[in-house]
Amino acid sequence: MWQTDYESNMNASREAGKIEGKKEGKIEGKKEGKIEGKKEGKKEGKIEMARDLLALGVPAETIQKASGLTNEEIRKLRSSN
Repeated sequence: MWQTDYESNMNASREAGKIEGKKEGKIEGKKEGKIEGKKEGKKEGKIEMARDLLALGVPAETIQKASGLTNEEIRKLRSSN
């Protein structure tokens, strides 16, 4: 009898642990997703700014300093306009 209770409690504990682990995983995934989304948004903002500056005739070196984009990224933007 006690063995059955023990096994039942162990199974319940394992199941509770799985549920808690899934909750923690979802929370961590959401945090990582928000961080990644912010990074992508910042990058897109820099690219948009660089496009606007290129359209105004601002030198690539100045755009690089202002945006943090690489020369290669700016060159690609220039060729896509």
